[in-house]
Amino acid sequence: MTAPAGSPREVQVAVAAQFGLAFSINFMFVFLPFYVQTISPFDEAATLRWTGLIMGGASVVATFVSPMWGYMTGRRSPKFLFERAIFSHGIALALMAFTTDLYLLLGLRLVQGFLGGLSTIGIIIVSATSPREQLSRNMGLYQASMTLGQLAGPPVGALAAAAFGYRAAFLITAALVGAIFAFAHRSLSAIPPQPVERERTAVSLGQVAAFFGVCLAATVQITFLPAILPHLLRGFAVAEGIQPVAAGLIVSAYALASVAGSIGSSRLASRVGATRLMFLCGLAASVLQVLLLASRDVWTFTLLRMAQTAAVSALPTLVMARVAERGHGGTLGAVNASRFAGNALGPILGTFILANGSLPSLYATIAALTLAALLAYRLAVRA
Repeated sequence: MTAPAGSPREVQVAVAAQFGLAFSINFMFVFLPFYVQTISPFDEAATLRWTGLIMGGASVVATFVSPMWGYMTGRRSPKFLFERAIFSHGIALALMAFTTDLYLLLGLRLVQGFLGGLSTIGIIIVSATSPREQLSRNMGLYQASMTLGQLAGPPVGALAAAAFGYRAAFLITAALVGAIFAFAHRSLSAIPPQPVERERTAVSLGQVAAFFGVCLAATVQITFLPAILPHLLRGFAVAEGIQPVAAGLIVSAYALASVAGSIGSSRLASRVGATRLMFLCGLAASVLQVLLLASRDVWTFTLLRMAQTAAVSALPTLVMARVAERGHGGTLGAVNASRFAGNALGPILGTFILANGSLPSLYATIAALTLAALLAYRLAVRA
């Protein structure tokens, strides 16, 4: 994915690189829970918990280090930080191909989490190099590049794992990241450190917390599902041999719906009002979350899931566009950390509640989390 020709070169490179990174990570992410099941020596419940930890552990670490990466761009070149993080990601992915121990696999995922400031650095590159009148559009393109990468990666990754095996699929992922590193190194212009722009810091601590909560809840709705798809697909009587492919297609279908929701919300916001639109979409997503219980086959489940993600994807899109217009690197990093927190909490919440409870309790918890975040946002805006 590339930005329009009128966008600065740095924006075009950041958008294309982020698409490639999202593609590569989700290329691996869709078959990772099946790989965990393959190498796990534990029973089903314990394996389910390990799956949540391994899939979500990286994002737990990234939640805390994302603001640090934002502040580091005030001391080091964003290009330097961007490239080094990409290169290190590729090394970690290559090592995963030869890992059959769950503890070591979790350790590599935690290392990846420490490198999770990539998207924050990309946001800062876009923010620093965009003319003010193009900032919202370019930020929307950057967000869309991540979603499109999430759309394209899962089916290809699932097919690669089914055709070549898990080790080869990990190595293919590492090679893709290596290609992205070479592209960024060659194409991204030198960008000086970005000083804190105090005159743009018009976001209060309460508003930052409210923005964080909304993005967190929305990301949980989007990310909780892949870790429990093996369990759900068995419940839908999908043959074991095609479960990874079915999982990849389901993830791609709702990622496509997420792209549509992001684009549609950016156009509707000026007509409906951003705050009102956020509440309408959040309410619809929460209702659809609970309605997933009515699914009796994969097709019904997928259609409901697509409608749900189309609605909830509007929330982080509207929030990040507003923050990018007003906050410096530290603020952007702090709010962007909500994505990592949601990426961590989603699979962990999904697997642990399902292992110890039921699907109705899981779906109700996620819906309640979204509604509570929207209420807190409303109170913060009024204050």
